Amino acid sequence: MSSELTQIADFTQLFVSDTPLIDTRAPIEFDQGAFPFTQSLPLMSDSERELIGTCYKNKGQEQAVALGHELVQGEVKQARLDTWLEFIKNNPNGALYCFRGGMRSQITQQWIYEASGINYPRIKGGYKALRRFLIDETDRIMNTITPIV
Repeated sequence: MSSELTQIADFTQLFVSDTPLIDTRAPIEFDQGAFPFTQSLPLMSDSERELIGTCYKNKGQEQAVALGHELVQGEVKQARLDTWLEFIKNNPNGALYCFRGGMRSQITQQWIYEASGINYPRIKGGYKALRRFLIDETDRIMNTITPIV
């Protein structure tokens, strides 16, 4: 089903309309850089992310995903879902992302859909693509103006 869930690639509209965003990256990542109108509602805590990252390095993606599902299940999963759904209730025109628009945002989007039937959009390419877009737009604008000295 996740291939049918909505992705957003129109980044201009996101920023022009001050779209509220869910950042599913770990808190440590959010603290290192975030966008306006973004709330940190991570799929994993910093310690969970660290454990999964180590597992990924040593045992590969399949084992890391399995560990992630083991760490984020039951009451932990439900608490995170409740938080995401509350955000969505208050921000129905928002979207979500992770670092590259990969596993974390896909899993979050899928869980939201399974729990509520809401197809909440995911940012194609995630934080990295949004950051690249803003850098490119800044460069483009700077190349069209003549500085006054």
